[in-house]
Amino acid sequence: MATQSKYASPYTPLSQDELDELDNFLMSDQTSDETMGVTSIDGYLTAIASGPVILKPGEWMPGIWGPTEGDRPEFETTTQAAYITELIIRHFNAIIFLLQNDPDAIEPVFDDCRYQSEYYIDGEMWAYGYMNGIELCRNHWQPLFDDQDGWNALRPIYLLGADDVTPEEEALTQTPSQREKLSKQIPASVVRIFRYWQAYRDAVAERAVARTFQRNHPKIGRNDPCPCGSGMKFKKCCGSAATLH
Repeated sequence: MATQSKYASPYTPLSQDELDELDNFLMSDQTSDETMGVTSIDGYLTAIASGPVILKPGEWMPGIWGPTEGDRPEFETTTQAAYITELIIRHFNAIIFLLQNDPDAIEPVFDDCRYQSEYYIDGEMWAYGYMNGIELCRNHWQPLFDDQDGWNALRPIYLLGADDVTPEEEALTQTPSQREKLSKQIPASVVRIFRYWQAYRDAVAERAVARTFQRNHPKIGRNDPCPCGSGMKFKKCCGSAATLH
């Protein structure tokens, strides 16, 4: 198995060869029948990257392999484990980078299917992965479900990937042409959802920075010299609510 070039950035998108290599591992006997394929992983990671909160790898990585501990892959070596993990993390980072810098250029990794000599784009497994990504922190996503514009953005992904659709909704995804029509709406949906949560993500990040600042800077006593350099005591300077600098 190849190893990543030392010149590759953590945000470098996976090459087609790397995607194929990852997919071959995911479909091998070393993984369980519950393990996601590359298409589902792309949807799964896109949901995490475009949603209200960014989860840590330890919170989302197990979901790739399956719902139980028994679904964990049987890596041949620690080198193989590190390499597969690196590919997944790099793919996640590349999705985040693209969403933050050029979201309109997002290109989901879809399957295609052949039906009566015609090929169709099929985003069903991608959408399945996306919906699984939502379920990792479903309570945080609830405002989008409750908002009509948010729901309209999610609708094509929901119709293709949710387990709890109604019979009427299921009827909208029965044919390859129906699935292709919905699949083609997904890139725009991803961008709308990413932008829907943008202000919320920024606010969460600002709070995290504030908490870190508070932990790393000891509390200033009221009789200590003011850190602004005025030479006055803190309580007579920046510690006074009436004082602005």
